[in-house]
Amino acid sequence: MAKIRQAPAPTPILLVLKKSGIKVKEYRSAASFEKDLQVFIKRNEVLHLCTQKKNTVRSTPVGYKSKGMTFYVLSEGGGKFANLKKNKNVAFSIAEPFRVAEDFWGYKGLQGWGKAKVYSRKEHPGRFEKALEMMNLVVNGRKLRAQDLSTHFNHKIIEIDPLRIKYTNPREGVFNVMWVR
Repeated sequence: MAKIRQAPAPTPILLVLKKSGIKVKEYRSAASFEKDLQVFIKRNEVLHLCTQKKNTVRSTPVGYKSKGMTFYVLSEGGGKFANLKKNKNVAFSIAEPFRVAEDFWGYKGLQGWGKAKVYSRKEHPGRFEKALEMMNLVVNGRKLRAQDLSTHFNHKIIEIDPLRIKYTNPREGVFNVMWVR
């Protein structure tokens, strides 16, 4: 069962937020926080996935879909897969653009840490097809199916199960809330 940690915002920050017309939300449960977090996750499309092998960290912007608190990425290759073979621990972020000069409190984003599983179309056809179906991807007006993917690539799906997510969105009243699985 998930939990949340919400440290109180420092008084000077609260005073500045109040002057800007912002009231910080106080969540009573992980479920109520997840509702707000899901709104943010659903309205975005790009996740920056960080993988690591030895002392080299790789950050890759990827499209994603989510179901509940699990994220899915379809990819045809790249160094992230070599990293994931050696290390299933990942970090990721999702952010929306903002202009600090126009709205200092307009930043919105999450940071996540978790474990990744990789499903290959060739090695895990059942899991791959199920995840692809769940992702509900549409290409040229048609729902994408495994047989629509080019056979020239070994498409894979990365499933990310977050262990922790930190979300901040001051303009909408969310200030440094940590979700923990």
